[in-house]
Amino acid sequence: MFKFLSVKPNVDTRYQPTFLVAALSGVLFLTGCQQSDTSPVADDSQTSEKTSVEDSQPMPKSDSAAARIKQFQPIYVAQAQSLQRRLQAEYESLQAADASDSEELLLLNTNNSENADSNNEVPTDDTAPIANTTATSSEEVVPSGSSEVDTTDIETEVDVNTSTEVGERDLTVLKRISLEPRKPVMLTEDQIIERYQQTMDALYQPVTTPLSAEDSDTLINMATLVPQLFEHAEIAGRVSAKSPALARLIIQHQVWEQIEAQQVVDMQQMKQKQQQEFEALMAKFNETIEGYDEQIAKYEQTLKEFQ
Repeated sequence: MFKFLSVKPNVDTRYQPTFLVAALSGVLFLTGCQQSDTSPVADDSQTSEKTSVEDSQPMPKSDSAAARIKQFQPIYVAQAQSLQRRLQAEYESLQAADASDSEELLLLNTNNSENADSNNEVPTDDTAPIANTTATSSEEVVPSGSSEVDTTDIETEVDVNTSTEVGERDLTVLKRISLEPRKPVMLTEDQIIERYQQTMDALYQPVTTPLSAEDSDTLINMATLVPQLFEHAEIAGRVSAKSPALARLIIQHQVWEQIEAQQVVDMQQMKQKQQQEFEALMAKFNETIEGYDEQIAKYEQTLKEFQ
């Protein structure tokens, strides 16, 4: 469960993601499977009571699980620190870009304002014609209490939101999400270790005790940075018991990683095959050219003999 299969170039793994999903899904819901027909059927009330008692009790951590958690702690800390540095660099880069754009926009607005002021100067000549004030009386004025509103923007927005074009609706939804750069939270090494241990301890708390938002976030980071941690059956089982939805998310993430890794292997194999085909064509071309050269040399020799 949650096992991230390594990709070997010499093995055809194109069907591994499907097998992985089936296998992991089976283990994920193993605790909910019914007993075989040959086994005696337990009383529902007794089973429910037993499950309730087990869910309300913390689970002791095995020695192998404790060893694996200890093994991956420094790996996770190093990966988390590297991620924090990348996020901080991206944040500072976006901040600098935004500051540059703001300065350019301010300068552009200032120039436009100065040009507008120079073009709107009122002539001071006393002979200038006086505007006909009666002309404004024929203009239509919308009363302040009128219920008429411009629905162009609303209709356009509705049309975009209900569009079935690929990607159009998604882009509209994404526009509603603030793209303002958000400063990342920079944790110290001790804080990262503390959250790592705290989350691992939370997994072994009773099933009835929900994971905190911080623990769930840390688990997602672990699945991204050190997915091999969840290859241990006991640890994977605790994630499944504490948060089945999070377990499915981890499975999906690792399956996509497997697919991407297989795509990389396929691309490398395709490039290698194309290179081999190209080299074979070049070898055949060179052989043909050499044959032509030999024939030309023979013709030149024959011509010299005739001369």
